[in-house]
Amino acid sequence: MTGHRREHRLEYEGFTYLCRIAESPEPVTGPLVVIGGMMQDRGSWANYEKLLLAHTSLVTVELPGFGAADPLPAAHGYDFLAAALRHLLVELDLRDANLLGTCYGGAIALRCAQRYPQHVSRLLLGAMTGRLPQPYLGMIPRWRAMVAEDRRDELADSLMATFVKPPDRRIPRHSAVWRMLSHQFRTQSGQDLAKACDHNARMLLHEWYEPIALEVPAVVYTGEQDHLTTPEQGRRLARELRAPFATFRDADHMFTLEQDVAHADLILRFCTGRPLTDLPYLSLLEHPADAAAV
Repeated sequence: MTGHRREHRLEYEGFTYLCRIAESPEPVTGPLVVIGGMMQDRGSWANYEKLLLAHTSLVTVELPGFGAADPLPAAHGYDFLAAALRHLLVELDLRDANLLGTCYGGAIALRCAQRYPQHVSRLLLGAMTGRLPQPYLGMIPRWRAMVAEDRRDELADSLMATFVKPPDRRIPRHSAVWRMLSHQFRTQSGQDLAKACDHNARMLLHEWYEPIALEVPAVVYTGEQDHLTTPEQGRRLARELRAPFATFRDADHMFTLEQDVAHADLILRFCTGRPLTDLPYLSLLEHPADAAAV
């Protein structure tokens, strides 16, 4: 499936940011607006175009602080990034948008949906937690020192241990994902590392999650073997949001790469209002009523 593609450069409060729009010729739901992890850019989701464009347009965003967008000092928190995302939705007239936020991008997508529900149709949160893992927060000063001292290989090894399980034959594509991420972590530019340091500092300076009522339909999910934003953490957030929670079978934190076909199917089902029950790629599906009974 092919569609028209265009790039946009926008500015919010003095910061330039970018997005890529791949248009669906015959969309059956609103555009899917993706805010990925802190080390992802608008090209990181290119493989999802062939999986989604028959049904929805795909908008991949590099907000300030991400990818080729302007650096964003850590003094600017998640409210600022959520407002920048709203600016994108308004400026490009992206009506009935479905927001997908994964990992770091989940905090931004959730805050935008909480603050500006009139611009959001549905919300998908992947590998997202309401409480930042303490082991991760504890590593931030060590990572900053590794960056300052240019200890690239040590930094890459530490990041790999944080984000990805050791190679596991039970997880599809795991060896390939491991090699790809290891190369990515070892070849980051100085600017990439500086932006990652700002992202991490933002976690320490600002509230990651605020218990604001959510007025739009949402779903929370992760890989069943995710050891960073664990299933238990995702389940807790889903309960607080009164949203369904699911886990992908045979996947970890990097389920977006390991289970892209299944993930695309779940996205389309949720965005078109179809049930998520009896899906072979989910090892768990818990609805708010089920959670209340536990």
